[in-house]
Amino acid sequence: MEIIKSLENFPKEIPVSLCIGNFDGIHNGHLDIIKKCRESGGLSAVLTFDRHPREVLYPDFPPKILTLKHEKYSFFKELGVDFILELPFARFANVEPLDFLDTLKEKVNVTAITVGFNFYFGREQKGNSDLLFWWGRSSGVKINVLPPTVSNGIRVSSTAIRELVVSGQMEKARSLTSFPFVVSGEVVKGKQLGRGMDHPTLNLKLPDKILPPDGVYITVTVIGNGKYPSLTNIGRNPTIDSDLYSRKIETWIVDHSLDDLYGKFASVYFFKKIRNEIKFSSREMLYKKVESDKDIFYQFWSDCKTPELPDTYIPKAT
Repeated sequence: MEIIKSLENFPKEIPVSLCIGNFDGIHNGHLDIIKKCRESGGLSAVLTFDRHPREVLYPDFPPKILTLKHEKYSFFKELGVDFILELPFARFANVEPLDFLDTLKEKVNVTAITVGFNFYFGREQKGNSDLLFWWGRSSGVKINVLPPTVSNGIRVSSTAIRELVVSGQMEKARSLTSFPFVVSGEVVKGKQLGRGMDHPTLNLKLPDKILPPDGVYITVTVIGNGKYPSLTNIGRNPTIDSDLYSRKIETWIVDHSLDDLYGKFASVYFFKKIRNEIKFSSREMLYKKVESDKDIFYQFWSDCKTPELPDTYIPKAT
């Protein structure tokens, strides 16, 4: 997969089927769009933007995103996308819709465009599917506009998934997405308090994205080519840490003893919340609770297999 950051640098000689959107969270509706794009002939390309459009259009109310750029791009790669065309949204936000499409056609050998039913584009978001169909007929570009995707009575959307994540409903969120919710980044040095309890943890910086509520979660941690079932705590560790104002993400890789991970990149995928964060009366009581958390952990993985999950480290996309 190649990441290209300007229309001028896109290889004009290559015919491509293009899908356009922000694709936050890569949910099942996005998956349908990408699948249709790949089926429409030529190599597949995702046209997306360097930031969420609401950051520019509504700067006082920016959304909390589900996926950071490198996470999203790694998912595109896993889904078989050939090119990512990343454009600066601020530069194109005020371009008239037809001018945007004509410029796109001039710079890129577009054979097909696939979008979702609620796709709007161009100056004042005046471009819509009707305009896109009209332009496609006149320019010889096949246009695919997909209807909403519905799962278990829920219309799949990034907004619906955000609501599930912030309420800790990770299994429901996972049923609507192509990959489980992920937190990723460089492993940083914590206070090493878990080592004294024989439960050493790896610590990640809090990312600038939406997060599940405080609690303990069944997760899978991907580090390079390694995939490790794990337990992750989000919170302030009130039993053993006096710094109650500092929220942390700490992951314990169960039944594996890994070498020093400081400075390495980890992707932690969230599968299920098993309890809220609790302040125990002693470390001994906390230790007993962790042992019962392990029982839930083992039961969970005895009932299902760990899926293939990508390492989300893509240096050039960050």
